[in-house]
Amino acid sequence: MRIAMICLAVLGWLPSSPADEPDLARLYRSARQAAVEILVDGHHSGSGCFVSADGLVVSAAHVIGCPQRRIEVLTAAGERHLADVVAVDLGHDLIILQLTAGDRPHPFLRVADQLPPPGVPVWLCSSAAFRRVLLQPGTIARADLTFEYQDHFVEVTQIAAMIQEGTSGGPWLNRQGELIGVQSGTVTVKGQPAGIANVAPAAAVRRLLTTKEDARSTTLGMFVDELWLLSADELRRYPIGWEGMIVQSVKPDGPAAQAEIRRGDVIIAWEDTPLRYRDDFVRLLRNCQPGDTVQLTVFRPDNTGRRSVSIQIDCLEAAWSR
Repeated sequence: MRIAMICLAVLGWLPSSPADEPDLARLYRSARQAAVEILVDGHHSGSGCFVSADGLVVSAAHVIGCPQRRIEVLTAAGERHLADVVAVDLGHDLIILQLTAGDRPHPFLRVADQLPPPGVPVWLCSSAAFRRVLLQPGTIARADLTFEYQDHFVEVTQIAAMIQEGTSGGPWLNRQGELIGVQSGTVTVKGQPAGIANVAPAAAVRRLLTTKEDARSTTLGMFVDELWLLSADELRRYPIGWEGMIVQSVKPDGPAAQAEIRRGDVIIAWEDTPLRYRDDFVRLLRNCQPGDTVQLTVFRPDNTGRRSVSIQIDCLEAAWSR
C-alpha cells in the first residue's frame, strides 16, 4: 500500500503534503480562459472548451442535438463566433467545432495522456445551472470505462459529483489543468441525480481531434439491461436463474424493430457467447462495423421459447452526414 501511495505521488495524482495541494486558483484561471459557452439557434445549450490555439472546440454532441443548426461559441473574452461541425462521435457523445472566423490564437486545454485512478480529485469547469464558468469538484469513481444509455449507449468514465443543467460539454480537469474528459450526462434514480457523472474519456477526445472524421458508432436501436435488475414480480415471467439482456425499449424502424425484437424479450446469447453483463453486450456490439449481421438468441416469455434472430447493425452517425 505504501509503495502504491508513493507511485501515485510521483505521478502527480496524490498530494503528499498540504504544500503539494493543487493550486486551484491557478487551475481555475487557465480553465476559465479556455472555457466557452455553446449557443444553438441563439439558445444557451451547454459548455465546452478550446482544445487548440486555432479555434477547435470540444463539447458534448447532445448539446448541438442534430445537424443543420446555427452554432455559436461565446468565449471568456465575451466574443461571439459562428462555428461549424468538424466531426462527431455519438458513441462517446462528443463533437468537435471550428470557429469560422478570427485569426488570433485562443487559450486552450491540453488533452491528458491518461485518466487518473479511482479516488483522485478532479474538477469540472462549466456553466453549471447557467452560472458562467464555475469550478466544481469530483472524484474519479471507477478504474474502467462503462456504457450508459443516453438515448443510445455512450462509453464513459464515471466521476462522483453532483451535476446541474448547463454543465454538458464542460471539461473535467486533473490537477495539472489538463482535460481528462468531457461532461456528458448523469446517473439518475427515479428521475433524481444519483451523484455520478458520465464523462467522455480523454482518449476518445484525442481520437476525434486526430482523425477529424465522424466516428462509426454501432447501434441496434434498443435499450437493454441485465435481466436480474427486474423486480421480483417481473422476474416471475422468466425461468429461474436465467441470465441475459432484458429489452427495455426499441426504437421504431431501427435494426431491433426490423428484426421483430420487442420490449420484454431476453437476449440470451450473441452468436455463441452467453450474455450476463450489459457492458459485455455493448462491447461486442462496438467491436462490429455498421452493416455487419449478427445472430442473437432471443427468448420471449409467451410460450414461443427461444429463437435465433439475424440482425443488421446500424451506424449512429449516419444522420450526421454533411
